[in-house]
Amino acid sequence: MWHRRLLTVLLAFYLVCFGHTLQAQVPASGVAADLNAALAGRWVGVLEYRDYKEPATSLKRVVLPTWLMIDAAGTTQVWKYTYDDGPGKVVEERDVVVFDAAAKTYSSATNGKAATSFAVAGYDELKAGRGVLVLLGATADNNKPSEMRVTITVRRNLLETLEEVRPAGSTDAFAFRHAYRFVRAEALAVK
Repeated sequence: MWHRRLLTVLLAFYLVCFGHTLQAQVPASGVAADLNAALAGRWVGVLEYRDYKEPATSLKRVVLPTWLMIDAAGTTQVWKYTYDDGPGKVVEERDVVVFDAAAKTYSSATNGKAATSFAVAGYDELKAGRGVLVLLGATADNNKPSEMRVTITVRRNLLETLEEVRPAGSTDAFAFRHAYRFVRAEALAVK
């Protein structure tokens, strides 16, 4: 009897500590597998973002050289960003991403923080993991409750992500927050 309890405790401990690796071992199928194939690899480009140090009416933007490595296996993707943020200043970020076409959702957990989830439109229109996805969800922008719209465009050798925000509950137009523009470090062959 105590053996069962011990095994149960050990299994629970294992799942708490290492359960995230079990998810990555589940093979992806359908849309998830297509997105994995379309996104996996090394990308180079820029991050352009709105400068919050400027007045709210300012259109000033900051552009940083950015590298992205996407490891896509199973149902989870890991997006590793490297930013060149000035002389001698390199910033790294790690996002754990899950595209769930069946639930029509997307979630992302940055640097170990709690995941943020979004409703997604566009899964049905993807072809071989390529096309446009539009994500909608709640966020905080400049420490204020906001709605976010993220438009992800995936092409053979191009990846763009545009994030726009507006105050929570507002019907105002979405405003630019930031955008990533990447090309593959090594172009894929035409198929």
